[in-house]
Amino acid sequence: MDIPMDARKCPHCQHFQTRAALLVYHPVSAVLLATLPLMAFLIVIASLFDQGEDYQEYKDQIVITESQMAFGELKSGDTVGVIGTITNNSAVPWKEILFNVEFTDAAGKRVDVGQKEEYQFHLPPHDSLGFKISFRREYPEPNYVKHRVRVATAKDARAKW
Repeated sequence: MDIPMDARKCPHCQHFQTRAALLVYHPVSAVLLATLPLMAFLIVIASLFDQGEDYQEYKDQIVITESQMAFGELKSGDTVGVIGTITNNSAVPWKEILFNVEFTDAAGKRVDVGQKEEYQFHLPPHDSLGFKISFRREYPEPNYVKHRVRVATAKDARAKW
């Protein structure tokens, strides 16, 4: 039987006949309502495990602008260090920077290498900071004539992990 045009409720099923009621009780509305919490949960989980920007895409924008060698003596042995300035020309802040240093003699032959990850080092975007890294020296001081510093890896400081 037909439902009268001016009826507010169906005489058989007792459902309201307004447009709002038809939308609320439509099966698609129920599916959307059920998937919204799931989507929100997935977004939260994805943001927790976000690794941030990949350093390799920005490596040309992180530059060692100036550096010099320094020699020292500790109770545990002789050291060679590098003191310098690192500049971040990118819009990404970086942390856990892994510095790689190669030391060469007067002939350009590699005499020593060192890597040091600076966990507490935080390099803001579009900024320059001083850095110092030191290593135990394996060879006599005159063997260390030149050095080359580069950033091997870094992590996006905005990432959770």
